[in-house]
Amino acid sequence: MLSLSPRLMTAASMINPCRKTVDIGTDHAFLPAFLVLNSKTEKVLACDIGIQPLENARKTVNQYSLQEKIELRVSDGLKSVSPVEAQEISICGMGGTLMAQILSDAPWIKSEDIHLVLQPMTHCEDVRRFLCENGFVIDREECVADNRHLYCCISAYWKNEQSVCEEGYFYFGELLSQDGLSREFVERQYNRIKKRRDALAGSGRELEEAQRLSEVIDYYERKQNSLH
Repeated sequence: MLSLSPRLMTAASMINPCRKTVDIGTDHAFLPAFLVLNSKTEKVLACDIGIQPLENARKTVNQYSLQEKIELRVSDGLKSVSPVEAQEISICGMGGTLMAQILSDAPWIKSEDIHLVLQPMTHCEDVRRFLCENGFVIDREECVADNRHLYCCISAYWKNEQSVCEEGYFYFGELLSQDGLSREFVERQYNRIKKRRDALAGSGRELEEAQRLSEVIDYYERKQNSLH
């Protein structure tokens, strides 16, 4: 049976049972194959921007005889996907800035019938910012350790709710109130931000950016105090 890396397994655990899943940036199509083999979804549309990744995906599809269950498609993000093809959308293994752009380029994802599972490798703040500013609600976040790195995985639904989020929320999301790996992830994020802010403040450069980061630090410290 196909096994997934801890990072992809966490994403798989957040995907709801459904008929139609779309996986963006599918690469080897390990996640789509796992979802079908474990009866989590009936069919998957596995997309990637490049021909070579889809050839890698085809090998996985053929290995597990899933040609009738997994469709492979060249697509720049969600641009070649139609709304009727998606109930669950997974986007894993790319930077958060690119991920936010992919979501922004597909306004049809603003539907209560669609669930997003997002696993950014970097810049989680850009993903959360997009979600909060576009009517989505983050209902769950999890951290996972994989190959000596920590990653977060985000579950979100569109509720057409215009959330007023502080800048700090974009950096820490729902992880601040959690223990274990989430706490470690948050503390690493805080230390990086504080180091960056202190360097900017000490140099007298980019004072506006230093002030923004100070707001993020203040948010973290206020939330930490309220939890104790």
